[in-house]
Amino acid sequence: MSWRRDFVGLIAVGGFITVCVLILRGGVIDITMKEVGLVLIGQLSAKFGTVVDYHYGSSAGSAAKDQAITDLTKKP
Repeated sequence: MSWRRDFVGLIAVGGFITVCVLILRGGVIDITMKEVGLVLIGQLSAKFGTVVDYHYGSSAGSAAKDQAITDLTKKP
């Protein structure tokens, strides 16, 4: 199950970086699509932050704690 979570994180980070590069290069988003592009950047940046927070924040520490408790309960 862990690889699925990592895959979704990779998609979120990759999507964020790809869209940012395309917009910064210019000419990719038509002026009529400007608002859509800004909303997309906002959504992708929020998901990017969530991925980083999970892997490097308190969720990673919590997962390590849960694994340590599981390991301790399995020992005879």
